[in-house]
Amino acid sequence: MTHVVQGMVIGLAVLTCCGISSGLAYAASTSKVDFATKQVESGTKQTNQGIEQMAKSIGNTVVEGAKMTSEKIQGAGKEAQPQVENAWKEMKDGAESARAGVKNFFKKLFGR
Repeated sequence: MTHVVQGMVIGLAVLTCCGISSGLAYAASTSKVDFATKQVESGTKQTNQGIEQMAKSIGNTVVEGAKMTSEKIQGAGKEAQPQVENAWKEMKDGAESARAGVKNFFKKLFGR
């Protein structure tokens, strides 16, 4: 080969390599951006699902807590009921005793 032809072949090879590499670089940079964009979209969907799941969990916790509190209050009421009934009976008996005492006091006072 002559120097002129050899120079043209080398020049053509260099230009071809530059063209291919720039095309590959463009494709690589685009694919990286596309991949990063898809990661953001995926992360956003997962975040939304996580927030939704967290809200459901909080709601369930509140509901179950309210149920448990209601059961505890009902249980406390059932436990206290005999004591309340006993206190009411004692108060009623005390009032009747006081009424009888006052009645006897006035009977003795007025002699009847």
